[in-house]
Amino acid sequence: MMRRTTLLCVVASIAFTLQNSAFAEENWPYWRGPDFTNTSAEKNLPAEWDPKGGEGSNVIWAEHYPTRSTPTLMNDKLYILTTAHPEDESKMGEKVVCIDSKTGKQLWEYAFNVYLSDVPAERVGWSSVTCDPASGNVYALGVCGYFCCLNGETGEVIWDRSLHEEFGLLSTYGGRTNFPLVYEDNVIISAVIIGWGEQAKPAHRFICFDKNNGVPIWFEGTRLLPDDTTYSAPVLAVIEGELQMIFASGDGGVYGFQPRTGKQLWKYMVSGRGINTSPLVVGNKVYCGHSEENLDTTQMGAVFCIDATKRGDLTKTGEVWRQTGFLVGRSSPVMIDGRLYCADDRAKLHCFNPETGEVIGKPVRLGTMMRSNLLVADGKIYAHTANGRGYILKPTEDGAEILYKFRFQRGEESHGTPIVSNGRIFIPTTGNLYCIGLKDAKVEIGELPPMAKEKNPANDEKPATVVIAPVESLLLPGDRQPMQVRLYNSNGQFIRLAKPEEVEFELTGPGMMDEDGAYNISKDQETAAATLMVAKVGEISGNARIRVIPQLPWSIDFDNGVIPVTWVGARYRHIPLDFDLLMKLKKDDQLASDLYIYFMTQFKNVGPKGVFDDSTPRQTWTALLSFTGLADGANRPKNIEDAKKIFGAALQKLTDEKVLSSVEWSQWERPSAVEGETVKEPRLTVTQGERKIDGNGVMCKITTIPKGARSQGWMGHPDFHDYTIEADVYAFERNGKLPDIGLVGQRYTLDMMGASNQLQFRTWTPQMNRFSENVPFVWEANKWYTMKFQTQAQDGKAILKAKVWVKGEEEPAEWTITATDEIGNEIGSPGLFGNAKDSEIFYDNLKVTKNK
Repeated sequence: MMRRTTLLCVVASIAFTLQNSAFAEENWPYWRGPDFTNTSAEKNLPAEWDPKGGEGSNVIWAEHYPTRSTPTLMNDKLYILTTAHPEDESKMGEKVVCIDSKTGKQLWEYAFNVYLSDVPAERVGWSSVTCDPASGNVYALGVCGYFCCLNGETGEVIWDRSLHEEFGLLSTYGGRTNFPLVYEDNVIISAVIIGWGEQAKPAHRFICFDKNNGVPIWFEGTRLLPDDTTYSAPVLAVIEGELQMIFASGDGGVYGFQPRTGKQLWKYMVSGRGINTSPLVVGNKVYCGHSEENLDTTQMGAVFCIDATKRGDLTKTGEVWRQTGFLVGRSSPVMIDGRLYCADDRAKLHCFNPETGEVIGKPVRLGTMMRSNLLVADGKIYAHTANGRGYILKPTEDGAEILYKFRFQRGEESHGTPIVSNGRIFIPTTGNLYCIGLKDAKVEIGELPPMAKEKNPANDEKPATVVIAPVESLLLPGDRQPMQVRLYNSNGQFIRLAKPEEVEFELTGPGMMDEDGAYNISKDQETAAATLMVAKVGEISGNARIRVIPQLPWSIDFDNGVIPVTWVGARYRHIPLDFDLLMKLKKDDQLASDLYIYFMTQFKNVGPKGVFDDSTPRQTWTALLSFTGLADGANRPKNIEDAKKIFGAALQKLTDEKVLSSVEWSQWERPSAVEGETVKEPRLTVTQGERKIDGNGVMCKITTIPKGARSQGWMGHPDFHDYTIEADVYAFERNGKLPDIGLVGQRYTLDMMGASNQLQFRTWTPQMNRFSENVPFVWEANKWYTMKFQTQAQDGKAILKAKVWVKGEEEPAEWTITATDEIGNEIGSPGLFGNAKDSEIFYDNLKVTKNK
């Protein structure tokens, strides 16, 4: 893996040229096709084929490239993502493979480790490679957040980024991984991101990088706290002269953004969970589907149409039509001859009138499970199911009819989508990559509808949006970071770079701007710091964020009551507490100590006032009762009098300790089971007091965020290496269960495991045979321990050593656990891991030092 260095320059000029269907016909650079519709203009394509091969099978070649990935194609080369070294679990990872499209022979591969990820091996290669015909480079996002730009001819790394260490990309067991989108000088990628500062709460966020050097240009997201990660791929379309990037989000909405600026144009909220299908844009209409809860009906799933000419919240104003009850949650819609076709999750093909949403004809059953998208080519529909069946269909006035059906070879599944180039169809499965075509067929290419043209930017040269590049910087003390101030018109089109004399910079945080418009941070900056930059040009402005993290050593004790703002993935899931006060409360009144943790979480993550009742779907009163063990059974307060009796003494203690400044009980009414009657329920309102940490400050990983109870976070530069991370750790025990407490070093986790009484090294959690080492280790709740974890890169290997001992006792001379990873991670940010699902975890006296 190439080591990423701080990027201190960005391109000085930008060439913005409108792309349309004039991609070279032989290229298929994006997995959704040349015009983002899964449609090819090619003719003379097979109407049948036999995966077993042989005479008359129409199979030109079939090679063993098992993948979930949809191939892409540029300059007669195919690109896929797949598993590296599947035959040897100790070396397993992910790789980009380049294949000669004419012969099926591998030209090169670029393999990289999967690290600090919960994605299982069978879901590696979820995303697809994106090609850029303008530069000849290709872009790939791995399941663990490793993002790279490679030379399409050689596989050489041009630049790379570790998106979870630098920005907080979430990599989950589900494996859902998004797709890079290249446009002009930009490459855009998205994920659910739990970052730093005001981005510490999860959101589905997009990062736009300069495709040439990896400098981040803009960084924008959708609604906070989405329920899901998502793999809905963004598409580009020109709507009434304005270029839009349209995508479905993990928060259950569909959005339109300006792709050059990240400015949100509109949103349409439709589902209670994330949407995984990709939008289809035809004219000014957006078509999409989902298979989750609808917001306004108990029916699951829907197919819908949105008017993308409108702006703002289109949930009520922009819906053209919606048909609920159709579980179209994986395969994206396609349009043929003025009819909309959608394959639902159970592999039934439905047909709709795109103007009205009226169902046309009866569905065609294809199989039992659909994941891949449909391909439209040569007047036919190519459909492949996850249960190993394939179909070629002919569209008809009342739907479609099956021309040919077949089974893939035993055990093969289809997750990726077929693509077309030069009279050949390339079909990926979990067993093989097939190339099919008609023997001696003449390549004939028709015309796709041209992409609508943008308005001429020369007609609107008034600046409307300011973009500072880089929008995110991670620097060392003494660094100088040149900044560009880019001006865009109201349609999101680039106008020019702002002149230094017309820019007014404002910095909140350390550092200064020089006369050339570069940010400078003193080499004497000794602690991690964050700076918010605002660049004003006339009446408009843009923002950028800068983190300055010094070289080692570090030492952090949390006595100031602050978790460093520069830490990625930490602040929302952790809170600072006064440990002395917590122990005092725990000794006197267990409920008071629990409420101290719960209310401090509320004050840090929400605001200085907390209202707890069940009048909204969030049910904050029930959540509070659940945390304190009072939600069920006879212990649950049935009215306000019961609630006051149970909580009164504990609330008074917190008031006396000035944790709370006020406590207010009131009531709210809900409908009763008896018609016409209501039931009065308690409502508790608390306000934060003036109490600060004046004892031993600690960082607590909380149990109150269900989807964040098990998580990791990072605190340094991703190219750090050969260091030792040390911390004092402590845990509660609840219901007889202990949590897991861990440190992260150089892309490895040291985990003090409570349930299994082990000390463990690992790098890829679901794939322990890739690399792991365990030793028995029994530890106790309510006792401080010191964890020490050393990592060392040596000749392509990683040497790991760790020890744990009771705090205050003499440090053991010998390491408790040691291991060597033969294909080691040579760099990586120090960080923390914790699984607080069962009980809270506490950290103190964290140190990171260079190895001697």
